Amino acid sequence: MPGFIDQKQWKSFLDEFTKRNQFRATRLEVVGEEIGVQEEEDFLPLVGVSFEPKGSEVGSVELVLGGETAKEQRHVEHLIEKVQRIAPIIGPEGLEDGLGLEDQEGNRTLLIFEKLPELPENTSETAAHTRP
Repeated sequence: MPGFIDQKQWKSFLDEFTKRNQFRATRLEVVGEEIGVQEEEDFLPLVGVSFEPKGSEVGSVELVLGGETAKEQRHVEHLIEKVQRIAPIIGPEGLEDGLGLEDQEGNRTLLIFEKLPELPENTSETAAHTRP
């Protein structure tokens, strides 16, 4: 993950990252030597990403996806403890395609923005061409 963010900038970077990308559809994967690749969720909107600089969760990053409250059916709160590195994932067009985080054990959490399928420009013409 090139382009790591300096640890002193994590809180402000993650606050701005949330503002820029809130409600974008996501895929959350955790990759580790012992656990392999595990997909945690798919197509939930990003609610927020926060860094805990002090307190009982010091050095942790929390990802909140889905509904804005835990009462909603599709709601995920994913805590990454003892984060060592954070880097934005930049796509071929130079735009943010997600976020990569690495913990003390070398596990990587990848928050990747999904591209939602686009509807055809003229749906009535498309439907007319597909009818028998």
